[in-house]
Amino acid sequence: MKAKTKLARRKTKPVKFVKIEAKPLTEEQINSFVQYYNKNKTIPGSKIPCTITGKLTTCVGPWMIKKVKEFGGIEKLLRKYVCRGAIKTEKESKKPKVKKSIRASKIEELRDEQKNWDIPKIDFTPSRPMNDGELSEASKTTCFRPDVYLDNDNYCDGCEFYDVCTNSLRRLADWNKTKKKSKK
Repeated sequence: MKAKTKLARRKTKPVKFVKIEAKPLTEEQINSFVQYYNKNKTIPGSKIPCTITGKLTTCVGPWMIKKVKEFGGIEKLLRKYVCRGAIKTEKESKKPKVKKSIRASKIEELRDEQKNWDIPKIDFTPSRPMNDGELSEASKTTCFRPDVYLDNDNYCDGCEFYDVCTNSLRRLADWNKTKKKSKK
């Protein structure tokens, strides 16, 4: 059987909360807040306004104690408190605006100007026909007909260079079937 105990309730004065408008405090309000704080060790209500924007910030508990110590008293806190949003906009306004990169400005200039470019014609034909040895050497690293290879599901069926090709990807569709049959 447990013994029932009554907890002694601490009797405190009822706190009178004041609704504050979202604007900086007047001298009268600051003086009344300081008097209330000196008497009750808390501020009336739970918010303090920013001195620049007037935005309300919750000011209770450990955060309030920390800020009072940081500012050196409740009066200085009420007169000099600046919210995060105001600090951020102040920092952004002091930053120099980033200029466009040189490359971006050059591209814009080129778009604005209509220029005639002299592009030399490129001759894609080899200087001389290649023999089979040269073709097989060149095909080690290059597929001469990737269109045929890709259109035939990665098989070389129908490629005119199949006989001279030495590429590692070279294969026929029938080769794959015969390889599977020989394993069985």
